[in-house]
Amino acid sequence: MKKNLVVALCAIVVAFSACTDNKKVSTESNSTGNNASVEVNSSTAEQSKPVDAKASFEITPINVEEDGDNFIIHHSLGTSSVVKAPTKVVVLDLGILDSFSALNLNDNVVGVPIKNLPRYLVEFSNKNSIGGVQQVDLEAINALKPDLIIISGRQAKYYDKLKEIAPTAFMGIGYDNASFLNSFKTNTLALAKLYGKEAEANEKIALIEGEISKAKEELSKDKKALIIMTNANKISAFGPSSRFGLIHDILGINPVDDNIKVGTHGKSINYEYILETNPDFIFIVDRNVIVGKDKVNDEFLNNALIKKTKAANEGKIVFLDPEYWYLVGGNGIKSLSAMIKEVVDGVK
Repeated sequence: MKKNLVVALCAIVVAFSACTDNKKVSTESNSTGNNASVEVNSSTAEQSKPVDAKASFEITPINVEEDGDNFIIHHSLGTSSVVKAPTKVVVLDLGILDSFSALNLNDNVVGVPIKNLPRYLVEFSNKNSIGGVQQVDLEAINALKPDLIIISGRQAKYYDKLKEIAPTAFMGIGYDNASFLNSFKTNTLALAKLYGKEAEANEKIALIEGEISKAKEELSKDKKALIIMTNANKISAFGPSSRFGLIHDILGINPVDDNIKVGTHGKSINYEYILETNPDFIFIVDRNVIVGKDKVNDEFLNNALIKKTKAANEGKIVFLDPEYWYLVGGNGIKSLSAMIKEVVDGVK
């Protein structure tokens, strides 16, 4: 009886602390409900910080250092050693997948979250499916025997399990006004360095910075905007330093309400609030499109209170592409450029 208890306790310790000195660990795949036997390669062992699925953590700039035939990647969740120019990469962050495309690195990608693949990244639809951005298929990833796994915030809860399969690097983006653009730059350059493409990446970053500068010159300084996300029948507002805050933080459009609480899910509001704040511009990210439900465009536009707003009267209600804004979130070269253009075109 005592022997069985000791065995059970050891199994729990292995599963939750992801000890790197064991050769095999049994992990549960949330996407399949099955157990996956995961081989651990001692040469890819990583130092890591423990990750709780519900815990928040500070997003720090990623740094890549050369180490002989390998690179050492220092990221928000730990330190990972990966071979130079990895040829078998599983990419769970759609923004980084976007940048793989922009840097012509498609052939190095072996697995992607097919369930949530944006239409503009259809070129990756022939890659192996490893579930979705929220529900990761550990068995499918393990079968690919990748050189590197790239994740962001949506997959942070899987970090300890994923790093037992292969070196895993967090390349998520920070949303506060001081770190958004810096996160994008450092993530892009970190990816480029793995493949010796820093010059090309710097050129693309410079183009985007030029687009931002031009946009700030063109956009009105005395107009105010409200950013909202519609989700079923709910409406949430997002202000500076939020997941959609680049409209304020990077492009310089003033918020109609300076007191919107920063948070992943925004501030719950109603039509009365929108009329009361009466923005010049309303930017809408419609999550209903992402989850396969009908758009709320007509319902929103036909609301009597919305029709009274300055934004409605001036034709400045702008529906943003939710694949760029909600799924990808500005962490990719193609998506960030497209997002800037959407804002500028929408308020002209």
